[in-house]
Amino acid sequence: MQYTILKIWEDDYGCEGVPEGEEPMCRVLVQAPDGAEQWIRMADRELTERGLDEGDPIEL
Repeated sequence: MQYTILKIWEDDYGCEGVPEGEEPMCRVLVQAPDGAEQWIRMADRELTERGLDEGDPIEL
């Protein structure tokens, strides 16, 4: 199903930083065609590699 990215929030890892063995993650607010919204988690790397930003469509 195709969604629209409404908001991207980078996770806050505080002064400890990203835990060893994990990659930086983002919380992404998406909206379905029927208007329903939900938060999902995606790797920051995936968002960057796919060139995704707020307002872009995304297939989930």
